[in-house]
Amino acid sequence: MCDYFAMLRKALLTAPFILVAAGLCAQDLEKEAQKPLREETAQEATARLAAEAAKRAAPGEDVTYEQILADPDNLQLNYRFARAQVRRGDVKGAAATLERILLVDPSQHEMRLFYAIVLYRLDNAVEAEREFKTLQGLPLAPALQVEVSNYLKALEKRAKRTHISGSLSLGFEYDTNRNAAPASGRRLFGDTPINLTGSSQRRDDTSLVSMGNVSLRRDLPFQSVPEVFGSFTYYQAEQTLTKTLNLKAYSAQAGGVYRAGRARLTPTLLFDHVQLAQSTFLRNRGGDLRLDYRVGSQANLFLEMRDVYQDYVPTRDITTAAERTGVQLDWTAGSEHILGTTMKLGTLVGYTLKHAQKRYNAFDRWVAGVNHIWLLGRGTFLFSSFNVNYDLYDQTDTAISSTLRKDTTMRADATLGVPLSLAHKTLDDFLWTLTYEYYHALSTVENYAYSNNKVATMLTYRWEVGL
Repeated sequence: MCDYFAMLRKALLTAPFILVAAGLCAQDLEKEAQKPLREETAQEATARLAAEAAKRAAPGEDVTYEQILADPDNLQLNYRFARAQVRRGDVKGAAATLERILLVDPSQHEMRLFYAIVLYRLDNAVEAEREFKTLQGLPLAPALQVEVSNYLKALEKRAKRTHISGSLSLGFEYDTNRNAAPASGRRLFGDTPINLTGSSQRRDDTSLVSMGNVSLRRDLPFQSVPEVFGSFTYYQAEQTLTKTLNLKAYSAQAGGVYRAGRARLTPTLLFDHVQLAQSTFLRNRGGDLRLDYRVGSQANLFLEMRDVYQDYVPTRDITTAAERTGVQLDWTAGSEHILGTTMKLGTLVGYTLKHAQKRYNAFDRWVAGVNHIWLLGRGTFLFSSFNVNYDLYDQTDTAISSTLRKDTTMRADATLGVPLSLAHKTLDDFLWTLTYEYYHALSTVENYAYSNNKVATMLTYRWEVGL
């Protein structure tokens, strides 16, 4: 990557030098700077989905209510029905079914264990602990004894007011156009088209990605302010070929939660430090305020505002990075709707106002998107999304073109998550994900019109302790 914008402004610029510059430059600097944040957000969403999918990981065949009505005294049929209820997300219904079974025959130890697990998933800690302690005094198989012991330890940890959790991830990515080479096969310099040559041509690349996160949550004895939280995240992507796009980022967050009825308000302080090619490239400082409002049991509405000061730092390769420095304001509104028992649909619309020292780096952005969650059973899930951005820049950058830049970008992706506990119970804390992403950018300035396909796989280990 290099700063060809500054080069072009030099009066004695020569054509050969332009060609060298074109071969070294990477295109979408703003997109690169925001990549660590996108990856961090994706990891957070994946962790929430994995937890939700795990709650419904009850293998077995489906049993209908009509079958229960036809044979109501069949305990095994009722038990299979309860497991089917859990898979469909009706955990409360499963608890009622299991309670009826145990009233009829309290000696069904396996069913009592499943009942205790269901109570645990319903956050009914008192009754769950009572059932697990009852099971602890019964002659169970060694594997079931271990499971009972693990849940009792988890209940003890859950009772703590301070919770520390974390994750470690290691993955691999492949991009078909990592250097964002224009689809036209050329770049404009002062409205003069220059054909791409050498390393400036479309270039695929691979990268090794690693992430680490530590989060702390403190439960407070106040109903209206139930918790405060903080987290620290580290992200690194090492390219195989395009070393100038090596990324490293450190992010810190701290905030709290305020509840009033169905509303939940979450203010958060933010800080990000992004390095590009081993040099500090961007520092973000700001805050985020999100309001959630639950509508019944099937929908949630949200409104979010983020105010961040983006401090771009000149590097050896990008000497005019500071021209992008300025405040970025994001407003987003959206909804989440539960569809049936295994699916959820999300929608969002948004507006971004980006200020910059040079107006040709400032823009207004309109955003629209949709996402879909599908819990596939046995702890697996599929998350897919589609987003469209329209960017209108404030001023032309005559060093490139006299045409005002207007971009329309589209991103479609899908992530499959599979818990490794399917292979062995001892791998319960490990999650494997496979992601495909297609990115397509249209622009009135051909330098910024390109497409990229990305395939990524990630292995994540998660842990949690209570203090």
